[in-house]
Amino acid sequence: MKSDTATHSEPEAVSETEGAAALTELEAHVLAQIAVHQPISAYDVMKALARSPVSSLSGSTGAIYPIVKRLRDRGLVEATPVKDSPRRAEVLSATRSGRAAAARWVGRVSDADLLPHDPLRSKILFFALLSKAEQMRFLLEASRALEDKLEQIENFARAHEGLNVELATAGAVVGIKARHRWLNDVMLEISQS
Repeated sequence: MKSDTATHSEPEAVSETEGAAALTELEAHVLAQIAVHQPISAYDVMKALARSPVSSLSGSTGAIYPIVKRLRDRGLVEATPVKDSPRRAEVLSATRSGRAAAARWVGRVSDADLLPHDPLRSKILFFALLSKAEQMRFLLEASRALEDKLEQIENFARAHEGLNVELATAGAVVGIKARHRWLNDVMLEISQS
């Protein structure tokens, strides 16, 4: 059984594939982003992750650029210099094996897909460290934050067209609403205890 206290900085590795080392969740996500949107710059991959309200993966420079380097070193991604670029910019494309690895990741269901890490759930496990008033304050704050996140996701969905965006955001909306109902149940239970 997996611990619910795992961090997003060290996500579960994705399955071992045809002699290539296993990909982390973030590496697989970056590879799939490149495969679908190629040619694309590492900067554009980073921006896509950073602006997506349906992903909790890090889109920071310190995360993306080292991943791109690892994917290149493993032969999953290739870079092509942008002609006449003053900054020696490159665009990335998935190699045949990179595209296959991305497709395997997309097509595989893992335990992490079924019960992903949830910091709210983890924190509630340790509510004994807080007073009842502190617990309720946290729950109210989390509930409001979920409402704000729901609005952000719905706005994102309206601003971006495409079936895959609609499907992904619909999943995020359902998840946020379920978490919000669950938090309300927790608040009721704690208030009555």
